[in-house]
Amino acid sequence: MQLIYRRSFAVFPSPGYVFTKLFLILSLLLLPVLASAFDGYIDIKNETGYDVYYVYVSPGNSDSWEEDVLGDDILVDGEEVRITLEGYKSSIFDVRLVDEDEDTYTFYGIDVALEDLTVTLDDMDVDSDSDGFEGYVEVTNDTGYDIYYLYVSHDDSASWEEDVLGDDILESGETIRVDVSGYPDSIFDIKAEDEDGDTYTRYNVDIAAQDLTLTLDDLD
Repeated sequence: MQLIYRRSFAVFPSPGYVFTKLFLILSLLLLPVLASAFDGYIDIKNETGYDVYYVYVSPGNSDSWEEDVLGDDILVDGEEVRITLEGYKSSIFDVRLVDEDEDTYTFYGIDVALEDLTVTLDDMDVDSDSDGFEGYVEVTNDTGYDIYYLYVSHDDSASWEEDVLGDDILESGETIRVDVSGYPDSIFDIKAEDEDGDTYTRYNVDIAAQDLTLTLDDLD
């Protein structure tokens, strides 16, 4: 009997083949990351009644605010700015505005792929130190008479505060905005006095929920 011996040889891939294989594997691993990168923008409109000097737009998972996107520009009341956002992992962002009085307006978890942002005075941040109400009430005069005095006092006040008109007159058909801040809540009493000395008083008005239109039915 003749014995036949066969030799077995181990076959090792060439270095070029190994490199190509690794490159393909890394490309497949990185593909989902590259595909998920967000490129887009958010339009921010200022309807606060005040000019905005700083705007910060940071990723929702960031622990700090990024640089002011306005630079030397000012977002004037009534105007809109478009902020371009590229190369982020997600479309979820936090937005903060700072106006001319250094009041802030902060929004968390905005999906800029789905919505833009219109900022009003109702969005103003309440100072955590003062723990007070920040807002305003718009008073419209539909009495048919010019109003010479207007008082806006918090409902827990024992007396009427100073006349908010000063030397001005709230003519019939006109509207005035009265800003209030630092009060415990948004409940106020409002009193007006017209050219004939007649008064119009409304109590317990929640100015965070409604404005006020004075008519002859409110005559005291």
